[in-house]
Amino acid sequence: PVLRMCGMYSVGMAYAGTGNNKAIRRLLHVAVSDVNDDVRRAAVISIGFLLFNAPEQCPNVVSLLSESYNSHVRYGAALALGISCAGSGMKEALNILEPMINDPVNYVRQGALLASAMVLVQQNDQMCPKLKTFKDLFTKTMSDKHEDVMVKFGAILAQGMINAGGRNCTISMRTQYGHTNV
Repeated sequence: PVLRMCGMYSVGMAYAGTGNNKAIRRLLHVAVSDVNDDVRRAAVISIGFLLFNAPEQCPNVVSLLSESYNSHVRYGAALALGISCAGSGMKEALNILEPMINDPVNYVRQGALLASAMVLVQQNDQMCPKLKTFKDLFTKTMSDKHEDVMVKFGAILAQGMINAGGRNCTISMRTQYGHTNV
């Protein structure tokens, strides 16, 4: 399983930012057919790396995977959205991530919090009206003593990501001139 998982990440890095259809098909096939959950998760996360130059395509590709019965695939779908749509404030990505924040599995909730922070980094209230809602959610989750520790940790990291560098830092897979910088 470790070799197959590394293979999925290798495909993701080899075709990073290209949106190569053959690579996406291969990753989607593994995401729904492999017997190992870690390999499935790696395949779905790698889709985010492939589509970071075309973030508007990622919500369409992973929307069905975000409703999968397999929690590892749902976690991968959240991170794929976070990676490909980082700093965009894309409403479609946030609409997919919002229900995942209430998922019954703790690490899926953690991934949804992390991914929503990645999407909302460098956004303000005028650009993205949902920003305040998510920031309040991060604060509420951190202070809720009945919340699972893993979810609290995700909220703490999300709060740190969204306020990185005094809100002067961003997450980007390319340079300011458009070159890939993975």
